[in-house]
Amino acid sequence: MRRHLAWAALAAVACGSGSSGATNPTNGNGTGGNPNPSPVTAAISVMDFAFAPATTSIKAGQAVKWTNDGASAHTATADGGAWNSGQMAGSSSGGAYGGMTSGGSYSFTFTSAGTYPYHCANHAQMTGTITVTP
Repeated sequence: MRRHLAWAALAAVACGSGSSGATNPTNGNGTGGNPNPSPVTAAISVMDFAFAPATTSIKAGQAVKWTNDGASAHTATADGGAWNSGQMAGSSSGGAYGGMTSGGSYSFTFTSAGTYPYHCANHAQMTGTITVTP
């Protein structure tokens, strides 16, 4: 039994993914790919054709997670192209039995201070701003 545990631990270390220090997106729809994402420090709800809150402040090195809590598909897309969530599916009502399931989500870690305006590529009126401080 000990040998099996030792081999399992060795396999986990050998197959583990180290962090290169690069910022990569993670997408709750199963695409994207930061193997060691930063803990989410700000959450933004995407619902009723708006980002809530529309303005968010974080420190460099922290992550923001957008979750689609509405019925329509949306994106969280940086105006300058720094990130793009792709389509985040809308939530589902669960039909006649209730039990709403949340829609798609997307996380992004901000490594540099600055102001990052963003929008929904599907709905031009949906805008927001992330302010990152050192």
